[in-house]
Order: sequence, then structure tokens, then C-alpha cells
Amino acid sequence: MTACPASSERIEGTRRPGASAVVGAAISGRWGWWIGGASLAMGGVAMPAGLQAQSLGAGWALDGTPSLDRPGVAGNRIEPGFEATPLHVGSFQLEPRISAIGGYDGNVFNEPDARRDAALVVAPRLDVALDDPRHRVNVVLSGRLRRFARTGTENSDAYGARGNAQFALGPDMQFAVTLEAARQIEPRSSSGAAINAREPVSYHRLGGEAALQFDLGRLRVSGGAGVRRVSYNDLDLRDGNTRDQSFRDTRALSADLRIAYDLSGFLSAFVEARGDTRHSFRAAPDQARDSRGGAITAGIKGEIAPLVSVEASAGYQVRDYDNPDFRDFQGVGFALEGEWYATPLLTLQVRGERRFRNSGNRDVAGILADTFTATVFYDPTRRLRLSLAGEVARDNYRDVTTRAWRLRTDVQIQYRLNRHVALAGQVYWRDQHVSGAPLVNAFTAFGAGLGLTITP
Repeated sequence: MTACPASSERIEGTRRPGASAVVGAAISGRWGWWIGGASLAMGGVAMPAGLQAQSLGAGWALDGTPSLDRPGVAGNRIEPGFEATPLHVGSFQLEPRISAIGGYDGNVFNEPDARRDAALVVAPRLDVALDDPRHRVNVVLSGRLRRFARTGTENSDAYGARGNAQFALGPDMQFAVTLEAARQIEPRSSSGAAINAREPVSYHRLGGEAALQFDLGRLRVSGGAGVRRVSYNDLDLRDGNTRDQSFRDTRALSADLRIAYDLSGFLSAFVEARGDTRHSFRAAPDQARDSRGGAITAGIKGEIAPLVSVEASAGYQVRDYDNPDFRDFQGVGFALEGEWYATPLLTLQVRGERRFRNSGNRDVAGILADTFTATVFYDPTRRLRLSLAGEVARDNYRDVTTRAWRLRTDVQIQYRLNRHVALAGQVYWRDQHVSGAPLVNAFTAFGAGLGLTITP
């Protein structure tokens, strides 16, 4: 989990769950989580985490094994002998897999007048790791081919590549670097983009980051810097016109410094300072979103009870735009992730965050989003996993009166037949209520799907 206030996976934000998870996983030891969380939290590069979840429309997803703080608990338990066995090719370990998922989407366009369709997703993935105990190098290649039965305009291809490496420069110093390139699809009615769009919004992301960690006994000091470039493709509208999306294109430079102190071996306190600058490299002068931002936060991470782990932080953040037509922001940022391992078969996970998202409307620079999620994992056996998730989210379109409230409920079931084959199913419900200017659609959606994952 990342110990920083919320931000965006794309352009406008401070939270990078994908990147921090990748870097953190590449670093071993009690403090392994820390350098990942410290890396470029304010403007860091978001990894294509969405490519790891096979999705239909904007709501149907089968996520596989969830990311939890502890191994071997409800939610990530694996039957002995069912663990993935890497293929050894020279000095590398390869883990390929492919998922084929079919389902029913009850509201393809996320509009008040729902249009239903059936869809198929094929999602390949390849993990490559260097088989070297001294250094950790990992590369992930993933893709998602989505096809609808009748709604061809929603067909899409998404793909991404990310790599991360960690090197020990000495007994008390480590260096980590992460690079990524991805093409992704933005969910319908999620950003204020044209509600009469003929196709979903697509965009490209390219970036990298680097971080140094110093081990000074109970004290850990980390610093990081990164660069990110996001560019949006033009959007075809239903009336035959095309909408230029270049006003959303952004280049960001960021840096951060984090200091953590080990309080007990199980609980740590930290303070972090972050800053970034963003430049609209293709927008017209009156639409440019050039800005500077920063944040100072403090929090704790670790075990607050034998069966409870938490990472909580809060602080003050600012965002100042060069364009006087856009509203600056000064206020509180927060993030919370907690896990309660109630029994060996039951885990409760809660998350909350505030972040900025890049708006798809020319008149709105950023969307201030507050999100709260709770998920229950129940594993009757090591082969069978059930989960129930609920989410409440509020989007505040800063420069206009638009407000969007979203509710989400998901039920998933996963069953592993053997080491190579796993089955999964999901039922979901979504509801979005909109007040003020109708920059996004109010809608209700229901869907279900079945999936098959094969690991050689």
C-alpha cells in the first residue's frame, strides 16, 4: 500500500498504486514497501494496473489474486502445489498466462437510456524476471482485446509494458527505477469528456521514475524524481465531427522526499514532501493546464494490532494554475488503507483517498475525487474464493457546478481447477447521480461475466 494522499493514475494526481506496488515488490526486507511509496507520489508515473484487470465496458472485471499486505490470508491463499511455476530461459524466469472472458454489459455507453450487449475480452500477459539473487529486474507485458457483439464502436485494444529494477549499491543504500509505456481506454462517463462521443476515449502514457533509499538504523530516508507524458487521441462524435483532445495532453516532472522512523519493528511513522510541475504541450494558450503543485503529509504504516494492518496519512496540498480561469486548490489530502484478518477464512479490506483526475472538459482543469471502498474476501477452501465489494465516490468538477456521485457493488467468485486453469465469475451493479451542469451522464448499469485463465 502507498502512504501518500490521493492522486491520479493518469495526469492530475498524487497517488500511484500501480507504480508503487511494482517498485515495492522489487525491494525486499522490512522496509521494502517504503521506497515504493516514496517514489514520485505527487506526480509519479502510474503503471498500467488497469491492464491487469480484464474488463468489459466500464464495470465488469475479474481481478485475479488481490494485493494484500500479508501472504497466506483469505483473499490470496493458494492451494499447496498450485503456485505458478516459472519457465526458465537462460537467466530469466517467464510466467505467461492468457484470459478469455465473456459477459453481459447492461449499459454499454453508461447513459440514461441503457443499451445492452454481449462482449468478449482476450487478455494475454507475460511476466519476465531476472533470476539473480543480487538484483531484481522485472518486466510485464500485457494487453486487452475487447469486442462487442453489436456495438462495434466500443471495440478497443489496450496494451502496456512496464519494467522495474532494484539494485543494492551498498549495505545501506538501494536504487530503484521504473519505466512504462501504455495505451489505455477511459471508462465512459468518467471524466467529463463529450457525452455524445461515438467511441470511448483512448490515450497513451509514457514515463519513468527513479528513487534512492538510505538505511540509517531505525531511520529511513528516500528521495525520488520522475517524468511522465500523457497524450489523448482525437475523439469521434456521433454527429460525424471530431473533437480535439490535445488540451488534456500533459508533461509532468516531479520529485519527493520521505523520512520514516521505525517505532517498534511493526509500526512506522513517516513524513513526506512532494512537488511537481505540469505543462500542457499541445493545448491552445487559453486551454493550457500548466500548473505547479505540492503536498506535505504525515502518517503511519504497520500493524496496530496482531490481526490489523493499516496505512493512513493526511496532509495539506496545493495546486496553482497559470491560467486564471482555472480554480487553484489548497486543502486537505488523505489516504487510508486497512486490512483486518478476522479469521483464517475471512479478510476485510478498506480504502479511502482524495485525488485529482484529469478532466475531459475544456473548461475544467481537474476533478477532485473522494473514494471509499470496502471489500470482504471469504475463502472456504484454498481453491475457492468469494468476494463482496462496495464503493462510494464523489467527483467535484472544480470550475463548474457539476458533481457526480457513484455507487458500486461487485460480487466475485473464483475457483482454481489446478495449477494451470482457473475459473471466475462476477455480477456487478453501478449507479451514478449527477447534479449541476451535465458534463457526465447519470446512469445505472448491471452486468455479469464468466472467465477462464490458463497458465502454462
